[in-house]
Amino acid sequence: MDKLDRSHKTLLILASVVVKSFLMAIVSSYVFCGSINPYVLFFHCINNVPFVAASIAAVALIGAFFGYYITKLKSFDSIFPHLMMGDFIVTAMYFGASFSAPSIIASKVMFWLFGVWILGMLLAPFNKERTILKKVTEYGAMVALGALLTAHFIPFLQEYESSYTLGMMVSGILSLFGAGRNK
Repeated sequence: MDKLDRSHKTLLILASVVVKSFLMAIVSSYVFCGSINPYVLFFHCINNVPFVAASIAAVALIGAFFGYYITKLKSFDSIFPHLMMGDFIVTAMYFGASFSAPSIIASKVMFWLFGVWILGMLLAPFNKERTILKKVTEYGAMVALGALLTAHFIPFLQEYESSYTLGMMVSGILSLFGAGRNK
């Protein structure tokens, strides 16, 4: 695979940060106002708008700061496409779950957005070898994350929802770590 030039890497990181910022808008409005409806946020919960805005700004700043360095560091050049693919898949899973069940998933998404995804990306360049273990780690972690997100929708498993948090965090980190491999 050809190397991506810096402007394309910047656009991909920017797209990822925009989606994560929108995801944070959804979950923080639920956490601070009890609803993901913008009408409720701006007309019935106006006192909490600064908290929601600060949460969104924090994710945007963390993503912009990290994105600036990830596009410059040479250690990410060979793994960048795989890394972004893994990041987008994990983000899409959290995004879909945040619309379907914001009450169940909001706190877990906030944990993930406030740095766990960055931790996974920081670990990715340590071992860039193309091994079967890295593929199993990436795809297995994505399957595990999907299974844990699905378990939230099964009524008799909802009593264990607090124990899913650690599994979801570890799965998010491992999927990005596994994606960090040379083509």
